[in-house]
Parts: sequence; structure tokens; C-alpha cells
Amino acid sequence: MKSKSHPRPVSAPVVGQNLVAPRRGSAGRAFTLIELLVVIAIIAILAGLLLPALAKAKQQGHAALCKNNLKQIALATVMYADDSQDRLPFAWWYYQPFDSADSNNFQTLLIPYIQKNNFQSGNTTESSDFAKSIFRCPTRLLENHYRQHKNYPGFANPWKISYAMNQFTLLSYPPNVTSPKTARLGSVANPAQTLGTVDVSYELNHPAVIKLGPGSDKTWDVGYKHGGKHPDAKANVTYFDGHVSAFSARQTNGIVMDFKL
Repeated sequence: MKSKSHPRPVSAPVVGQNLVAPRRGSAGRAFTLIELLVVIAIIAILAGLLLPALAKAKQQGHAALCKNNLKQIALATVMYADDSQDRLPFAWWYYQPFDSADSNNFQTLLIPYIQKNNFQSGNTTESSDFAKSIFRCPTRLLENHYRQHKNYPGFANPWKISYAMNQFTLLSYPPNVTSPKTARLGSVANPAQTLGTVDVSYELNHPAVIKLGPGSDKTWDVGYKHGGKHPDAKANVTYFDGHVSAFSARQTNGIVMDFKL
């Protein structure tokens, strides 16, 4: 006869005992100081590698936007000539009785092809059409206002001007700028090589350029600013055939300024 088996007694839980079995890996381990310093060093190295690349990408983005602005200026220039018996816009002209930044520069002539309102020069960069829409280069706005002056010095032009046109579009120049009469687009013998509109230097900050290199006072008309520090970088430019490119101060051979020679 088989003896009956009895179930094993179960011990009663102790009061306050945790009945939930601990999960594997639940106990974490804090970083040591050395490990934390290693992580910080790695982050610093990655930042050092990435930040220059990001800055370069930002510069390239500004240069691309600037080229797009100049392309639209080139198209507006051609449309202006079509509507003006083939006459080119004047870059800038000066006659004291008619001296007004609201009417004596190429931006004022091209504004109808860009916006409905008349050109308003304003009193500051922030309020001026010189620094709005396609006349605004983001790289130019990061530069000094004029030469060594970071902000408006109280003399010269009160706005940061981004682009300038070839002053030789005036029939009277050289030597005079006292008449607004201009040459015809059809008179440009080499339009694909003749400078139309270009980045202007903060050393000039004016809507008209007359030279590609430094003058006798060692200042520059053209702003060689994209991809580096002026004047060691490149300037964006339009030509009178409508195309846009970039060039450095060492690549000016073949670019025509005075096309009336």
C-alpha cells in the first residue's frame, strides 16, 4: 500500500519582504569622471570638425542667393533696355539740383521690374530698398558699413549697398557723371565679357564701379567677399549678355569695363 504524499509546506512571507523578483540589468552604473571627460572631449572634437563645414555651407548658401539676385538684376536690365529704346540703365549720375538717392541710381530704374512701389532709399539700411528684395546680399550685410566703420559713421551713404553697376554705361563718363544719358545695349561689342552689375566693396559702398582692382588709395570698388575674406575671395558678377559668374581679383583679364573704347 503506497503512502500518501503530502505537499511541501510553503513558508509564510516575512512582513515587509519584497515579493517582486528584481529584473536583470535594472541596477545602473554611474559614469566615472574620466569617462565623462572622454565623452566631452569626443563631442568637442566632433564640433570642431563640423562647425567649419557648417560655416562653409552657410557661406556657399549666401553666395548662391547673391548669384540669384544678380541673375534677376541682369534680366531686369535687359527688360529695361527693351522698354527704353535699347538704352542701358545708368549706374549713378550726379547733378546737384537733381541729387536724390530715390532717382539717381540703377536700383531706382530697375525697381518697376521687381516691385509695384517706387524706390525708397530711406534713412537707414533696415528701412531702405537698397537692402531689400534682390538688392540685398546677406554677405554684404555682415560686413562693415563703410571701410573701418562697423556702423554708419555719419558721413558717406547711410545704407549698406550690396551691388553696383558699371559706371561706363553713362555716355559722358569718363570724365563726367552730370548727365543721365546712357549707351545702348546694342553698342556693347562683347556683352559676354562686359561687366554689368557686381558685388560692391564695403570700401566703396556706392552703386557705381569704375575699376576691377585697387585704386591709388589702395581701396577696392569690387567686393571680393564670397568664400573668404575680402579682397582674397570671389565676387559675383553679371555681364550684359545676361549670364552670371564669379571671379577673383586674379581672374580679371578679359573682363571689359569701358566698352565705349
